[in-house]
Formats: sequence, structure tokens, C-alpha cells
Amino acid sequence: MIATFIANHWVSIVIVIAAIVILAILYKMGHTEIVKKIVLSLVVQAEKALGSGTGELKYAMVIKAIYNELPKIITLLYTPKELDKMIEDGVSKLKEMLAEGITLDGYDEESLKIDLDIKK
Repeated sequence: MIATFIANHWVSIVIVIAAIVILAILYKMGHTEIVKKIVLSLVVQAEKALGSGTGELKYAMVIKAIYNELPKIITLLYTPKELDKMIEDGVSKLKEMLAEGITLDGYDEESLKIDLDIKK
């Protein structure tokens, strides 16, 4: 019965699957910068919470926050390798900020704005 349904409607099934894939790609392309900002915010929070010299703990804290607190679609659309790259980029950006003398005070409010934007 299922095989008959698939045989009779295979074109429609392929079109629906293609549409879902295209929508997922468009969503991902449009939200990558927001995800990068959120990851940077999580990196800053980990730095503030754990301080220097705790790289592995901070990494674990950021990964846990990504998988537990962010919308599940993010973990479905971005591979672990992509998320690792975003974390590495966030760490590099944080180092640049600190080298420029930018303090981390007030950055928490900025992350709240980002979190509110993504939930809309």
C-alpha cells in the first residue's frame, strides 16, 4: 500500500523534499550571522564565568549552551564542524576585542538583544 502510494506520487514527494531542502538552505544562509553573534556572546559569557586558562571547560560550556539553550533548528542545520569553526572565530574575535582594550562589561545586555531577535 505504501509502495503503491510512493509509486503513484513520486513526483510530488520529490518536489516536497526539494522544497524543504531549499527552505532549510535559505534559512541557514539568512541566519548564519545571527548564530555567529550568539556563539560570540556564549564565548564571552564562558570567559567571564571561567576566566583564562580553562579553554576546555569554556569550550564545553559553549557547546552545552548551543545544544541546550538555542533553538533545535540550529543544531539540525549546522554541523558540529561548522559550530566548532564558529566557536574558534568567536574566540579569535574575543582576543581581538581584549587586545583593543574593549572590556566585557555590558556585553551581556548585547547578547540579550541577540537572543530576543532570534526568537521573533
